[in-house]
Amino acid sequence: CNISTLKALKMDDNQIGERCGDVLASVIKSNSGLKELRLGNNNLQRSILSIAKALQCLSNLESLDLSGNNLSQDVSSEIAVVIDSNDSLKELVLGDNNLQSSVIIILEALSKISTLKLLDLQSNQLTHEVGDALGAVILQNTSLETLFLDNNNIACGMLKVFKALRQIKSIKKLGLQCNDIPKAAVVELSAAIQSNCTLELLTLNNNNLQSSSEVILQALCNISTLKVLEMDDNQIGERCGDVLASVIKSNSGLKEL
Repeated sequence: CNISTLKALKMDDNQIGERCGDVLASVIKSNSGLKELRLGNNNLQRSILSIAKALQCLSNLESLDLSGNNLSQDVSSEIAVVIDSNDSLKELVLGDNNLQSSVIIILEALSKISTLKLLDLQSNQLTHEVGDALGAVILQNTSLETLFLDNNNIACGMLKVFKALRQIKSIKKLGLQCNDIPKAAVVELSAAIQSNCTLELLTLNNNNLQSSSEVILQALCNISTLKVLEMDDNQIGERCGDVLASVIKSNSGLKEL
């Protein structure tokens, strides 16, 4: 609180709890030039409200990590105001917060900026309701490189997400495991893969893709940048073996399969 020159504050994994919220808010207010704030896995809970209000006083924030803090759903509107105040935001990490449908307020704010490169919303109990709002964020942020939506059960909402991803060409990391992706969305996903020939990481575990995996693998044969491919628990069967072999041959830099 006694300095005003801080540009980055990283305090992940410290379990600092609610009681430090007001002090953290004072630190933020004292350091208006803050560009990076990482508070992941600290169980901040309700104290995030005072922190969020302090963040609204900033205008140059580029990276914000509030993952794993048991955020209450009413915090979403405060985070949306933070985004509105910081239209240069490049990274937003909100994984493991159980935001559910309240995340739509945040997504609506993100669809008004165009600087986002990383969005992490994994493990928030998101459903198909968020599809339209997520699609709008992607279309507005055409330089998006990393999108993590793992463990959310977005299901048919993925159709809108994949259609939006077809329109950009910058995605490098795409996390989609445990989302109950319907077969109707697989064709759109394969088209999105071919549009993003820079793809380095793709996680599709636990989506019960079965034979529809073949369409995705055929798309992956057309890129050569893949480093990580995870497709556990999809019952892809024997018939995809030859296509998978082609994917491996096309991506000589593959490190994890």
